[in-house]
Amino acid sequence: MIHDYYLSIRADESDIGELKKNLAEKKGEIREKIRDNVYFCYSFYPNPEDLQYLPKGSVLIKISFTLKKPYTSKDEGEFHIIDGKICENPIVKDKFTGFPMVRSSTWKGHLRFAAERIECEKLKRKEIISRLFGAESENEEKLKGRLYFFPTFFVCNPKKDVITPLKRDTRTPARGPISIEVMKAGSKGEFYLLYIPYPKGKNFEETQIEEDLNFLARALEFMFYTYGFS
Repeated sequence: MIHDYYLSIRADESDIGELKKNLAEKKGEIREKIRDNVYFCYSFYPNPEDLQYLPKGSVLIKISFTLKKPYTSKDEGEFHIIDGKICENPIVKDKFTGFPMVRSSTWKGHLRFAAERIECEKLKRKEIISRLFGAESENEEKLKGRLYFFPTFFVCNPKKDVITPLKRDTRTPARGPISIEVMKAGSKGEFYLLYIPYPKGKNFEETQIEEDLNFLARALEFMFYTYGFS
């Protein structure tokens, strides 16, 4: 069944696969022209010089990392061409540049997950997490968090991989192999995170800045070295 009106008036069911392939190829050609300048994506990142315009105590964190294991993510409603074939499980890509990416919301979710597993007094941990990430409960004072996340772009092309789902009881293949896009181990990326000690809230103290940053350092270590991201 064809769910796109314009495709439906141009093709029969037998032609839909070829039309999808042609559209994906044209989309790829446009993106390749944009990607000729691989440094274009860095215009989305903050500049250290910008800190002079931010409140006192603001900190810009940059972490260059290399993937230890393949990274994959699900790009809903997209299809891409890999080696002349349609890939139904592409990695998330920026809609404009076509660069594979880790969304800022993904970073925030994984860093919060890591932060919640830091060993310290429960109420103190909850207080710091609320300051950094913002209030999560309706019962809490509704303040925006002090952390600002940015997407990470991979300037190299993703690769094709294949997984075979297994049955839990017999450990035999449940169905045929599934092709997916991944960033291979060894791919490099850059993580940017901006800390601004605002909003201050009712009980702000200067000591909170050091407390926030020490806690944040531990959370980042947990995320990158223990729990990972995907």
